[in-house]
Amino acid sequence: MADIIAKRFYIDGPYGQVHLREAKPLSGKSHKTPLICFHQSPISGIQYRPFQDVMAADRIVWCPDTPGFGGSDAPPDVVTINNYANAMVAVLEGLGYGKSGAGAVDVFGGHTGSVIGTELAVTRPDLVRRIAYPSVALFTDEQRTMMMQRFGGPPEYFTDPDFVSNVYKKTVLEGHAELDPERRLELFAERLRSGMKAWYAPEAVMSYEAEERLGELTQPALILVLDDMLAENSRRAGALISNSTVVEMTHIPHALAWDVHADEIATAVREFFDQE
Repeated sequence: MADIIAKRFYIDGPYGQVHLREAKPLSGKSHKTPLICFHQSPISGIQYRPFQDVMAADRIVWCPDTPGFGGSDAPPDVVTINNYANAMVAVLEGLGYGKSGAGAVDVFGGHTGSVIGTELAVTRPDLVRRIAYPSVALFTDEQRTMMMQRFGGPPEYFTDPDFVSNVYKKTVLEGHAELDPERRLELFAERLRSGMKAWYAPEAVMSYEAEERLGELTQPALILVLDDMLAENSRRAGALISNSTVVEMTHIPHALAWDVHADEIATAVREFFDQE
């Protein structure tokens, strides 16, 4: 890992406090545009930690927890992607960015994080300079129906006595051998932290008009096509964005991208973000 400084802190948001981890160069300074990373569900910003630490060698990198996940306070009821994006507006303005502050930052987000990043970029272009997507949550109507059946509704903590043990078996015992066992355990624990409100984010993603919003995006966008369920969806997203670059990286499984392949992913996105 590069020599960096890392810390955790909270910023007030619309549903309480938003927890985030910051990493930056050992010197504490950088002339490069800061980067904020939006995670998938139902885990937290901890998903990106190895990747964050690599990227932080030459810039400030923030990984917030979406409201209701990780250490962030949860909304009281179901929310939309616009609501999640507004929470990130509060985070960035709290950090001193935007048209009344230090200007725009760069954005990185996959799965749920991809649509939060898109909504932020479209509604608050003063906050987003460039955006990179490691997989884009863009679905057809048929896929929406299938995904709602698979991920919609509250998790079965109180209705299925095998629910937790099945998640543990899949994530920890049968997880990717390339991931350290303690890392697999960490990701399992983060998934449980979201509790009964874990379905809020998938519900919001399935209700989001991603196709329309991607077509409104004006910032330069980088799409990394990884080996995951959203590979073809991500290629379709590239055709909708007026200023996009699509890079095929299907030799990298999405689940291993931030740990095993952190350096390779960082090289690709650093080249993109370092452009003027």
